[in-house]
Amino acid sequence: MDFEIKTSAEIGRIIDEVKRGTRVISISGITSIAAKAFVLSKVQAQTDKSFVVVTDSNNELESWECDLEFWNSTVSESALRIPHSALVALPSFETDIYSGVSPHAETQERRALALWQLARQTAAFTVLPAKSLITRTLSPLEILALGAILRRDEDFAPEKLIEKLVSAGYVREEPLNNIGQFSVRGGIVDVWSPDSPAPLRIEFFGDTVDSIRAFDPETQLSTGQMKEVSIAPMREFSASPQDFRDWAFFAREAFPDERFTRNVKDRTGFADEGESFSGWEFLFPLVKPLGGSVFDYVKDCIFVIDEPSLIEQHLSNIYETADRRLAEILNSDDIGLEPSHLYLKPAELQDRLGKVSRVELRSLGRIAAATDEEFGLSAGSAGSVPGAIATGFFGSGSKN
Repeated sequence: MDFEIKTSAEIGRIIDEVKRGTRVISISGITSIAAKAFVLSKVQAQTDKSFVVVTDSNNELESWECDLEFWNSTVSESALRIPHSALVALPSFETDIYSGVSPHAETQERRALALWQLARQTAAFTVLPAKSLITRTLSPLEILALGAILRRDEDFAPEKLIEKLVSAGYVREEPLNNIGQFSVRGGIVDVWSPDSPAPLRIEFFGDTVDSIRAFDPETQLSTGQMKEVSIAPMREFSASPQDFRDWAFFAREAFPDERFTRNVKDRTGFADEGESFSGWEFLFPLVKPLGGSVFDYVKDCIFVIDEPSLIEQHLSNIYETADRRLAEILNSDDIGLEPSHLYLKPAELQDRLGKVSRVELRSLGRIAAATDEEFGLSAGSAGSVPGAIATGFFGSGSKN
């Protein structure tokens, strides 16, 4: 179903189509992210549906996040239904997966917290760039197991909590003074989770949680008792010292050729000691496969594709670049995993997208956009990278 937004009446008709369950809705005539966010906020408020907004990049994700927060706090209907916490942003890793460099710690923290929130409860709006759409990750059950829910007067062995914290990316610091740190003193564990405004002091009586208190890290004074608390993971990769030792064994098996010896040894020298090394996150699926994707976290949601032709071109570039970079590092005797270990295959993405309802946002109408794409392709644009028409991630035409 195609709509060109000119008056508020069109928004009402879009709301009717969403309620009716129309499979693909195409909206044109709105060019700014702020205007698109306004329309979606109105639609969400009237339908009570959950939406996944797919953008081109992390920069646009930030604009969408800002504008959705603004409209959800000022549009009266949505202000009643969408609290600030119901908006979840899942940024993508900007690091080259074959560079031997780990993702930025802040991005790891933001992604892990977003996945933790989505695994526990569907958000009214989830915003993510195209790269996050195809990135493999842990399943929701694995993310939930990586974090912890503690309740006063219930059993949860402190040793188990400490093991979880280490595997989930927390760093031991005495005393702690920042998010992602923990400290241990006898039967007391202090921890600062990314979903908590203040650090928590958990006192154990044997294996029983005896007390949970928030406290001021500067004065060490308690600010309140709590009955239950969640401790979110700091990264979406689960890794214990034994996991690193296991990886070292499998790495030697996977890359036996002598030309890889030096680069394998550079990593296994750390992994054999149970320690991490730079870029391990993109090599770890060798021993701990990533069995989930964002699609597992946002079931029964409507996908909003912001400028489908741009996103399809961007996805094509990601896949092409991954294939090219893997060939380059293998030719230079370095090691890396096939892109399919880290990204959904194009056929998998097409299959997943084919099963969801979606709203397509285009500055141009569908026919004009298709004509523009065909002209660009016939002119040999983008260095002959397969474009949206050739790739067809979002199919063609409208379906009810």
